[in-house]
Amino acid sequence: MPPLLNRLRRVTRDGLWIPEVDGLRFVAILSVFLFHMLGEVMNRSGRIIPVETGYLWLERILENGNRGVPLFFVISGMILAMPFARQYLLGAKPISLRKYYMRRVTRLEPPYIASLILAALLVAIYQKGVTAGFLGHLLASMVYQHSLIFGMVSPVNAVTWSLEIEIQFYLLAPLAMQIYRMRRTGLRRVLLAVTILGLGVLQAPFQAWIRFNMSILFYAQYFLMGLLVADVFVLDLEKMKPSWLWDLAGIAALVAIFVPANSAMLHTLMPIAIAVLFAAAMRSRGLRRVFANEWVAVVGGMCYSVYLLHFLLIAVLFKITRHAILPGATFFANYAIQLLLITLPVLLLCAGFYVLIERPCMDPDWPSKLWHALTGHPESEVAVLDAGGISE
Repeated sequence: MPPLLNRLRRVTRDGLWIPEVDGLRFVAILSVFLFHMLGEVMNRSGRIIPVETGYLWLERILENGNRGVPLFFVISGMILAMPFARQYLLGAKPISLRKYYMRRVTRLEPPYIASLILAALLVAIYQKGVTAGFLGHLLASMVYQHSLIFGMVSPVNAVTWSLEIEIQFYLLAPLAMQIYRMRRTGLRRVLLAVTILGLGVLQAPFQAWIRFNMSILFYAQYFLMGLLVADVFVLDLEKMKPSWLWDLAGIAALVAIFVPANSAMLHTLMPIAIAVLFAAAMRSRGLRRVFANEWVAVVGGMCYSVYLLHFLLIAVLFKITRHAILPGATFFANYAIQLLLITLPVLLLCAGFYVLIERPCMDPDWPSKLWHALTGHPESEVAVLDAGGISE
């Protein structure tokens, strides 16, 4: 890997980097980015931009870009489950729960808090001040309770609703991991599969309840699918032979995820499509090269920073680039122009945030190193808690 890309690559505690997983993160963040770009172009341009019949298919795919969020949930479930699966199924080093929870704090909190402060500053500048009500939204967002308290996305940063769900899973994950104590592989996997499908069916009557569908209660099956994927990866991945059939399966999975209209049935079956996509990313011949591409994987590895900031940056930049909307041009032309004008600046700004804020936090020893740098005292004075073998 070129030196520049190596300096941007995700840092993992045990040095194990799986580029294909970061390639899946790239798919997830790209789809969400395209989804939010569509919203800006269609709703904030100050003009009516009709979608010609020939581009209805493209609009449908872009409208479904928010399905990258469930893909993120499966990735999170799989990444957190892998060390627990190795512990219970292969007899690997036990996971310290104290270290597990501390790692969540030291790894995720600094970028999250920094992004909220930055968002609040941007809002304050744009609105020439903020109200006490806005500060209430900010505080609720900082403690991951905004959706529960207000029943709506945060006006500070709309994307944080999904991170609140992630935190709910992080807290409950060690309990869910006890499924790996079940020694019979077939029974364990059938139980996970039945639970995943059953949750999708049981959730259908509650989809209109905002606080329900913005909580882990509505998305638990995606995290559980991550546990099932981890189960297969730990025990059977090496037995699965690479094949072009996995390429076909992966393409079919992408179509199943991003093309159909929203429905209760889709919500029930989408975890299966995502699981197939995971297998295709690891065992296909052509698609795997795309997922493992150095540039794709490195950008995917920055997905947390991109996710935290992209919505805000798109909104800010679009206030300038919307003047490039061409009244007589096609939907495709106007959307493509906005992508060309906005994508690179957003990516560069997010990369800067990643390098300065997020990537240093990937080092589990950063609290002790910071303590030493600030005080000159030995690093040993701070109890540094590693990730217990979790490769993030």
